[in-house]
Amino acid sequence: MPIFQDHFLDNRHGWPLRDDWRVSQRIGDGDYTFVIDRLIPEGHSVVWKDLDIPPAEDYKVHAVIQRLGGGNHGFGLIWRGKDKDNCKAFEIAGSGYYKIKQRVNGEWSTIVDWEPCEHIRQKTGTNEILVEQLETSAKFYINSNFVHELPLTTPAENKGFGFIVNGLLKIRVHSTIVMRHVPDLDEDQPLEMSQEDLDEVLAELDEFIGMENIKLEIRTLVNYLKVQKLRREREMKTGNLSLHMVLAGPPGTGKTSVARLIGRIYKALGFLKKGHVVETDRSGLVASYVGQTAPKVDERVQEAMGGILFVDEAYALMPKASDGRDFGQEAIESLLKRMEDHRQEFALVIAGYADEMHRFLDANPGVRSRFNRYLYFEHYNPEELSLIFELFCKKGGYVLTEAAQKKLRVHMARAYALRDNRFGNGRYARNLLEKVVENHANRVVVLEPITDEMLTTIEENDLPPFTDFQLTDPADFDFPEEHLELPEVLAPPAEPVPEEGETAPPQDDSS
Repeated sequence: MPIFQDHFLDNRHGWPLRDDWRVSQRIGDGDYTFVIDRLIPEGHSVVWKDLDIPPAEDYKVHAVIQRLGGGNHGFGLIWRGKDKDNCKAFEIAGSGYYKIKQRVNGEWSTIVDWEPCEHIRQKTGTNEILVEQLETSAKFYINSNFVHELPLTTPAENKGFGFIVNGLLKIRVHSTIVMRHVPDLDEDQPLEMSQEDLDEVLAELDEFIGMENIKLEIRTLVNYLKVQKLRREREMKTGNLSLHMVLAGPPGTGKTSVARLIGRIYKALGFLKKGHVVETDRSGLVASYVGQTAPKVDERVQEAMGGILFVDEAYALMPKASDGRDFGQEAIESLLKRMEDHRQEFALVIAGYADEMHRFLDANPGVRSRFNRYLYFEHYNPEELSLIFELFCKKGGYVLTEAAQKKLRVHMARAYALRDNRFGNGRYARNLLEKVVENHANRVVVLEPITDEMLTTIEENDLPPFTDFQLTDPADFDFPEEHLELPEVLAPPAEPVPEEGETAPPQDDSS
């Protein structure tokens, strides 16, 4: 949960502004901009924001800063501070180095001297800097990549945070956010297998209409996880276990329902501690401002810790056409980082149309290799669609006459024959029921007297006909019994190993 956030579209948080011979700070072009005109005596410009963070609370400070030009000097975040003269600083430089230092009673000293970092976008790049303040340490990230952990022994005052600029340098701060840190789950907490819970989940799975291939895949997964658990308990070698998964198929085929069952299976077998499912989509992961996407992804992942993060229509993170201002790619990269760093703490389950999912899986060379289990969902056939409709009727307290059942099967056969990739399957059955119930109400409300049987019986004329469709025995229709062909297999190819590159030492690159 955010403690403080600002997109710097205005100065509504009252940052201290200066404009004198030493330094100019202004609001410009929709961003809060620091422009250093000349060196001040101690070589630093500090902008400080008072912020009362509870002393015992862990937190994270994100900032997105763009280097506009000037000398090759450091700029970055101030955190863990009592005031601007007693704080710590995390800086990066345009040549690809980072540094950690502290200020005590106005005097600076170095904790970690300049270290190379391949994750820094050099020269005039835009970089996300993150400091994760924990009880006994601080962790540092650059563009979502972990770079350093600093042990800390003294408690933090946490009275504010700010920005620091060194030397003849121009930067722009796009945004900042201070968030409460959600602590990781207790790693020492025992994970016990519950056969009773597992049997209950599998019984619910068996009640699903159709989906025979999915049921077989899930039972195979259960058996695999059971064996891996036994091998681990007996200190034997285990496979490279990954809980992440791809669910591919048309809409309305039960992908979300299956994801919820998988979460409960992981919990019952002791691989996840909660087994809950956090459902999201593009809108829950991608922000409208520079630097806010990674924090949004982090929030969703933290909510899903111990369970499943279910991303529906995941291909929307990688639009077919982009004007260069879309942050979906950043969301994908952030997800990849989190799913690798916390591979045993949560499961990422992505879902969407099979054809469209290739776009997501091709977004980054490392995406496919993170997923080793793919479940393919098929369209429901006419008989299954009819059974789903009747199940909805039963749950709603309705029964169909024999003539209504016959018309229903013809209706579903027609719908199945005319289906396309957007066909709603189970959703189509649910929407059809809503229309049938409306027709039933219009028919019954004018009757006198109205009996209980009238209120619960669906008759033939309550089902809407297709346009230009004549009621005929389903046996007269020659509809294909096979489902749509599956797309090419989304198999993960071998991931190329990047070559190591050299990073130049810090140097002055005045521009």
